[in-house]
Amino acid sequence: MEKIITIPKKLAKEGELILIPRKKYEELLERQKVTEEDILHWTKEAKIFKKMGKLPKLKSWKYLEK
Repeated sequence: MEKIITIPKKLAKEGELILIPRKKYEELLERQKVTEEDILHWTKEAKIFKKMGKLPKLKSWKYLEK
């Protein structure tokens, strides 16, 4: 028989909830971390785009704020 869990509405008020094993959750968190290698890769891509004229000029930091 399967185990049934009831989730209170106040916990799910922000949207749907999912249940996953902790190991899978930790793997997802680990994949989201930005490494030095990622930054170096993005820098190389940005230089290529700039040479091609496809990198827009940043006029203000306000565009980056959310």
